Amino acid sequence: MIKKRTKLISVLVAVLMVLGIFSGMIVSSSAASPKAQASDNEYGLLDDVHGSLILHCWCWNFNTIKDNMETIAKAGYSAIQTSPINKVYEGDGGGLKIKGDDSDGKWYYHYQPTAYTIGNYQLGTEAEFKAMCDEAHKYGVKVIVDVVANHTSPTKSAVSKDLLNIEGGLYHSYTPSGTVDRKSTTQWYNGLPDVNTQNKNYQNVILNYLKQCVADGADGFRYDTAKHIELPDDDPDFASDFWPTVLDNGSSFQYGEVLQGYDGAETVAARFSDYAKIMNITASSYGAKLRTYLMSFDYSARGLSDYSSEGVSADKLVTWIESHDTYANGGLSNNAGTSFWLNNNQIRKGWALIAARGTTSLFFNRPDGSSTKDIWGNNLIGPKGDDNFIDPEVVAVNHFHNAMNGEPETMSSGGSKKIVVITRGTKGAVIVNSDVEKDYNVNVTTALPEGVYTDTAHNTKFTVKDGKLTGTVKADTIVVMDNLDSSHYTSEIEEPTTVEPTTTPVQPETKPVVVKKANPVKVTVANKTVKASKLKKKAQTVKKAFKVTKAQGTVTVSKVKSGTTSKIYKKVTVNKNGSIKIKKGKYAKKTYKIKIKVVAKGNANYKSKTVNKTVKLKIK
Repeated sequence: MIKKRTKLISVLVAVLMVLGIFSGMIVSSSAASPKAQASDNEYGLLDDVHGSLILHCWCWNFNTIKDNMETIAKAGYSAIQTSPINKVYEGDGGGLKIKGDDSDGKWYYHYQPTAYTIGNYQLGTEAEFKAMCDEAHKYGVKVIVDVVANHTSPTKSAVSKDLLNIEGGLYHSYTPSGTVDRKSTTQWYNGLPDVNTQNKNYQNVILNYLKQCVADGADGFRYDTAKHIELPDDDPDFASDFWPTVLDNGSSFQYGEVLQGYDGAETVAARFSDYAKIMNITASSYGAKLRTYLMSFDYSARGLSDYSSEGVSADKLVTWIESHDTYANGGLSNNAGTSFWLNNNQIRKGWALIAARGTTSLFFNRPDGSSTKDIWGNNLIGPKGDDNFIDPEVVAVNHFHNAMNGEPETMSSGGSKKIVVITRGTKGAVIVNSDVEKDYNVNVTTALPEGVYTDTAHNTKFTVKDGKLTGTVKADTIVVMDNLDSSHYTSEIEEPTTVEPTTTPVQPETKPVVVKKANPVKVTVANKTVKASKLKKKAQTVKKAFKVTKAQGTVTVSKVKSGTTSKIYKKVTVNKNGSIKIKKGKYAKKTYKIKIKVVAKGNANYKSKTVNKTVKLKIK
């Protein structure tokens, strides 16, 4: 969705803050978790998208998604969501910047359809889409395609002649008077030409397109601006059978972007619960509620347990911390209607608060190199985004979500507004500590069986005894624990044992087989600048060009000869301390990309892992 009506965020935030004042209460979910089944693949993914975790590969092209499919599966995502795959507006120059001037292209060209054929200049060809789907299914990952059917590109000269000349007319001619009502919501769209979705010929165009997507390997769809397309039981003046027609496309999972209203008129016009009768829908108000808590660092469970879903059951919701709209199109204000201000730690905590529960949940992947100070990062459509989606805490929560499918859930404050404990039946728990400075010693009532549990995110120990869960949750961290026995993702659990005294010599124990965990090594890079005039006089050392953290085992760092690196390869030395040394010499004033390879060799408990990163070095 490109543009939104101004939201009464301040009112929403105030209401949510009042709801959140709570400590010590346990809240049980009354909604049953979705009934997806765990598949027999080695990654523990769910067979059905309902109740599973979706990775939104925003701005990744088909080949990038395909190349990262094993990583996605290992991280516990049962589905991926693409950007729109149909032909789209190419801008003045057809550029591939996520954000740029008109000649460089922008991300929101994704949402400006010009034809309903598969493949576009941003993501790749139809053949590449098919190959991506084949690779996804090999790993048990489902493919969700983003669909834009409510509007076209405003540059009508770029829209295909077949669409422009469609019998019955392509566009609505309605212009609202300024009142927010159901007719203005469905028959007009601010800033983009609203398509005549009542036209049966247009409906068939969309239906045929969706069927071709399914034939090529798509498993489901996300419908952009879904609430702006009328329902069959709307006023006869503008009602249509668009949704019954296009939803009959052979896919297994479909959900609509039905943003909830922010005042009385918008709420009525949205008809939120009515869309849930025909498809899954987005829980946008709950996302805003979560961001309010992330903003205030107050994790009171009473407010968090309620999905704010206007009576819609949890199994019909798609929950998120943020979407591409709240991140890239939410404006520059730091409030609950935007999300660019969230740092990766906050994103992970918010993710734990939804993915530890039973809803279908969407993880939005931000651009590679992005930060709260630079939301566009490397600013390229095509490559993989940042690595937060495979952070050890996120992966631990993902596998917990899949393993706990169908288990009842409870939330408690953990004795502090900074602590939330989510328990799933008698099988496991996730604890979130939002205090960025203080460790907490938890002592909470639990139904978990007695034993010593190992946190799969950080390898720390927790004990359950006499109905109490105790242990230390480090500041600004997430704890994930369960009592299941599945070597590829679950926690270790040590059953309490009693050793009887004996005079018999103790025989040496057989050393258990250790299943190594993924190495949590993380490499962050910084863009650096050096003056050419200084390099003429002597060599320069660029400090803090990159940083290696959480690495297990010996770390080695080397440079990789590739791309622009080849032009400066022999003149630079990379050091394990994160610095890059540049030899004395004459250099062209330009930006060089220094590719580095970091290898964390692992140890008895962790696997070896290689991370490749690029440092941008500007010589001016």
